[in-house]
Amino acid sequence: MQDAEKKKKEKLTEALGKVVSKLRRESKRSARSVAYEINMSKTTLLLAESGKLDPQLSTFCKIAEAFYIKPEKLLEMIYAELPPEWSIIDDNTDL
Repeated sequence: MQDAEKKKKEKLTEALGKVVSKLRRESKRSARSVAYEINMSKTTLLLAESGKLDPQLSTFCKIAEAFYIKPEKLLEMIYAELPPEWSIIDDNTDL
């Protein structure tokens, strides 16, 4: 069951990466300039873009603000990258 949860988490971070990368390309800004603007290391931003970062809530909000969108819009964009039936909650949990 932990393996399924890990795969779901990976899907979520990959979707975040796709969205962040797309937003940065569309804004025509370098990773360095975006990271500097929100007081984040370039490495952290690039980890997010590569789908290897599961950010804290504050980091997630900073990323949204870097692209002048609300965190809920960023989350909406991430969910649009996931399959419609995707859920972070395992369907087969014993309650």
